[in-house]
Amino acid sequence: MDLQYTILLGTTGLAALAVALLLLIFPRTIRVYWERSCTGRAWKRSFPHASKHEIRKFLHLFVEAFAFQKTRVLYFAPADRVLAIYRALYPVKGWPDALELENFALRLEKAYDADLRGMWHDNLTLGGVFSKITTSCPQHPGNTGSVKL
Repeated sequence: MDLQYTILLGTTGLAALAVALLLLIFPRTIRVYWERSCTGRAWKRSFPHASKHEIRKFLHLFVEAFAFQKTRVLYFAPADRVLAIYRALYPVKGWPDALELENFALRLEKAYDADLRGMWHDNLTLGGVFSKITTSCPQHPGNTGSVKL
């Protein structure tokens, strides 16, 4: 029993050390987003014909898909790349995630009948997604936003 306890304690200690080292090597860069001020003006400048309600509805969908606090809605700007936000949460490729991108895709499909896979590329921005859903959905007025996909 002492040997099993020693092995378990040693394994736990090594795992804790590995996690601590990874956190030092790959700091959670999501902090960059949390340190921002409100991005509401950037959204209105990029999408002057979209209502505040439409913008907030879309951002709430994104924040919920990524399991961020609802108060973080206006910390994301139209020019923010979806993949960069994901990589800020998971800086090491291949590590398990909470299926945020898949969840975002499902929520977009349900709320806007939009296919994230069909518009996906590595530089896809939140503004790009919003532009696509507001111009392709009949329930949303036309959008002349200047943000590129």
